[in-house]
Amino acid sequence: MTEITIRPEPRTTALTLIRTTALDHAAPGRRDDEPPPPNREMYDGLTSALEKWREAGPLREDSLLLVEWLAVELCGYLYEHLGQDNGRFDRWLRDFGNEVCQSQTHPHPAGPTAVEIMSVVAGGLGARSDSRTTTEQLVRIGVPYLHYVRPDHDVEDAREIALTFALWAGQQLAELMHHDPVRVRGYVDSRLH
Repeated sequence: MTEITIRPEPRTTALTLIRTTALDHAAPGRRDDEPPPPNREMYDGLTSALEKWREAGPLREDSLLLVEWLAVELCGYLYEHLGQDNGRFDRWLRDFGNEVCQSQTHPHPAGPTAVEIMSVVAGGLGARSDSRTTTEQLVRIGVPYLHYVRPDHDVEDAREIALTFALWAGQQLAELMHHDPVRVRGYVDSRLH
């Protein structure tokens, strides 16, 4: 049995979550203005990966890398969608961040932390020729992320923030691919190999 079967890699998990969410958004007959129904299989698969990472010991590290992958993908999709214009992206992020912070009023919301992480990732958009996160950016992502993930609720909190990013990224990818399931699959499959 290979290690990936025992402990899925954060990158593979991130891209699988995005593909699933994007395909849910691109499902035939679904209206663009209504969210897709909750995907229990995706939720259970993510929970299983997080529990395996916790059993292996590095849940905080692997879940941070998962969130980094999701945030970088999401910001990349948004950056492309907004015409690779840093000013438009900054305005969008500010407006979206305000909306998220005002709408998520429960005691431990994932949205504001996700927006804070996106702002770190967004700081590097267009500045580099590749989309990899620098060590400094990973540390800056880790501060709000590790503050959000409570020791006694680590799987629950890691799942919540990963699902937040996956839902946002999947919707953006579906829009970029004009809600075409074949294009979504092709794009994500090319990224997985």
